[in-house]
Amino acid sequence: MVGHLGVRLRADAAASVLVRSLPMPSQRPSSASDRSNRASLLQAATDSFAELGYEGASLRTIAEDAGASFQLITYYFGSKEELWVATVDYLFERYLETGKGLGFTPTGNLHEQFHNHLRLLLTDMLQRPQLRKIWVQEYLAGSERYTKVIQPKIKHFHDSLSFPYFEEVVRLGIVKRFAAAEIALLWSAVVQNNVVNPYFVELLLGVPTGSPKSVERQVDLLFAVLVDDAADQDGAVPTHLVTTDGDAAARVAPSERSAVVYDWDDAKELTPAANRLKQLEHENVQLKQLVGSLSLEKKLLLDRLSAIERA
Repeated sequence: MVGHLGVRLRADAAASVLVRSLPMPSQRPSSASDRSNRASLLQAATDSFAELGYEGASLRTIAEDAGASFQLITYYFGSKEELWVATVDYLFERYLETGKGLGFTPTGNLHEQFHNHLRLLLTDMLQRPQLRKIWVQEYLAGSERYTKVIQPKIKHFHDSLSFPYFEEVVRLGIVKRFAAAEIALLWSAVVQNNVVNPYFVELLLGVPTGSPKSVERQVDLLFAVLVDDAADQDGAVPTHLVTTDGDAAARVAPSERSAVVYDWDDAKELTPAANRLKQLEHENVQLKQLVGSLSLEKKLLLDRLSAIERA
């Protein structure tokens, strides 16, 4: 009996050494199949976590939706929580890639560039709302995932990209009546409404949320609110910024102004040329998304190569 026990212990020890010697997924050489499987699982996890939340999402359903084996989730990511973290990392990386592509050409029309940026960002968020949905769910649930994972990423996004961008908008004189933090707050409110409460937006505008006309109307409205060109060089004031007692609203402090009026009836059906421009802008968004995905895949590949070299 003792002899048999010794043999079994030695066999278990050998098996343990063999398992420890096997490379982890991050250490294994990357292949096209690995990248494809991992990307499919991340995309399926993105949709599942966004629609069902962390608790409602099923790993087996995610694997089925990805057309992959259930065991591959453990192979590539480990646990459900590790898959969730990888999904959030993936979404933030793609969002950051879109933002990094924005910049101003000083020799061009700065106001037009800013208007185009707002349209691009809102369209991009409506096409990929999963990130906001996930972080709203985690915030409402009061989870540790929100405080430990989401919050630091929001802060990183704010510090490294969002706030510097709006500071540049103010520095260039594109927006003069608001500080960078105020612009960011107004912008966030618009985005959040579209993602979290789309039916409310549809009721107000009378057009489907996410449609080109809905995006255009909201961007035009926000642009009109932010870009206050109330007084030209001659001191003239547009009629819509004149108060009922005849005083120019431009002479009133921003906090004391009544409102900026936007005429919804001004919205016109797009001409064929404008529709073509919209199509080109849409293709540009898709191209940015593709570049973002390729950049992430490159980063993952380099991380794996670094891990292999260290091993």
